[in-house]
Amino acid sequence: SVLKKAKHLYIGMDFNINPMSACIGVRTERGLVIIDEITIHGSNTDEMVKEINHRYPHRQIVIFPDPAARQRKTSAGGRTDLSILQNAGFHVKAKSKHDVVRDRINSVNARLKAADGERHLFITANCKQVIKSLERQTYKEGTSIPNKDDGYDHMNDALGYLVSYLFPVQTIYDVEQPK
Repeated sequence: SVLKKAKHLYIGMDFNINPMSACIGVRTERGLVIIDEITIHGSNTDEMVKEINHRYPHRQIVIFPDPAARQRKTSAGGRTDLSILQNAGFHVKAKSKHDVVRDRINSVNARLKAADGERHLFITANCKQVIKSLERQTYKEGTSIPNKDDGYDHMNDALGYLVSYLFPVQTIYDVEQPK
């Protein structure tokens, strides 16, 4: 199985109290395979850490969280989400600031199916929330901004933080040169 061969588990995480979302992936020679998901309603980072450790004891875990984890305090005592993850023994790869939302979405889309038709992002059938979120995400009319009212954005954000860190896509602006 893909999980048994994997040295590391890669987890994208979105911090919301309702719900807290994470998608768990492994790297293969073909790309990234999302093998599991965790959605906990009315939760916090400590509970997510506990669930990850329960499901995957003695595994090397690399977490790719929402960059806001650096500032967001999820618990008493002034601990940040980032410090909770680090203190749990996870390797944390957090960007210093958010990507442009469109670039994060393009990173995921490019992995799902690249311009050359190749696929490099796979999602196992048990990841029902990831699949549902990808299928049902809508955008605010006339924009490329995800609609956060329908509730499908949290798992997509978790997936986006993971994919855009590992496989970044950036918008290149064509600036006309002066004559």
